[in-house]
Amino acid sequence: MSTKGRKYQKRVSFSEDENEKDWEEDNGGVDAHFVKSVKTARDSSGYYHHNIANAETPAQRRHGVMREKGRRLAVRGPAFMFNNRGTSLTAEEERFLDAAEYGNIPVVRKMLEESPTLSVNCVDYMGQNALQLAVGNEHLEVTELLLKKANLARIGDALLLGISKGYVRIVEAILNHPSFAAARERLAQSPRELQDDDFYSYDEDGTRFSPDITPVILAAHCQRYEVVPMLLTKGGVRIERPHDYFCSFSHSRSRINAYRGLASPAYLSLSSEDPVLTAMELSNELAKLANIEKEFKVGDWIICLYL
Repeated sequence: MSTKGRKYQKRVSFSEDENEKDWEEDNGGVDAHFVKSVKTARDSSGYYHHNIANAETPAQRRHGVMREKGRRLAVRGPAFMFNNRGTSLTAEEERFLDAAEYGNIPVVRKMLEESPTLSVNCVDYMGQNALQLAVGNEHLEVTELLLKKANLARIGDALLLGISKGYVRIVEAILNHPSFAAARERLAQSPRELQDDDFYSYDEDGTRFSPDITPVILAAHCQRYEVVPMLLTKGGVRIERPHDYFCSFSHSRSRINAYRGLASPAYLSLSSEDPVLTAMELSNELAKLANIEKEFKVGDWIICLYL
């Protein structure tokens, strides 16, 4: 036998278990039985060909499938990789959330009408319910279907999300919900003020928006010229002037958010009879506050960008 033939014979055959252990140590833990099952054939030119198509064990095939699945998930992005609904969701709820997220109107309508056990307020792994998923992906028809359901939670979160993204028609649909007709003051209240209600999913650490921000302040921050007049005319909502200074930092943050909303061109131009005069008065007020409270020296620079 030639030197090359003896070399391959040595690599694919083992006589004792300790030789197999030595092989695994030298080759990164590869199972020797996998190598022994490789079929080696020599052609007329003297080269050896290895057929491993049928050499994999079931465990190795499963490992290969999972590795390939991981590659596909990585290609689809990190959000898809961590899209784990969790063990608390039923198959019905998972299907419902997927339909709301991807705008599958027939499935959402059918499940809302024919499934008495469905919980419309179930949440995904990110803590978002069907209404938030539909609003976040700009599915107006799905949003309207969900808003017809009684005891719907997190309507305020959906409103803030629609305002931040500038989805005017969705914001209009949410503002027509009966919860605003029954209590118009909700438009002037922040998640912190309504933390005992299911209108917002209040979470000091994990909320998407600042817990002291109201819909009209957010619309002013985002310069939503179409949304601000909706909020101003819906219930006479205005941004209230902040209270006196010398307060804790959390209240200072709330006051900075309020002043940013008051200084917004979208809010000034639509809420004041004389926007120029109002802007000058607001600028003088902020200059005085900057001399009293240090944090307003930073906030003043931000707000001055609006004025």
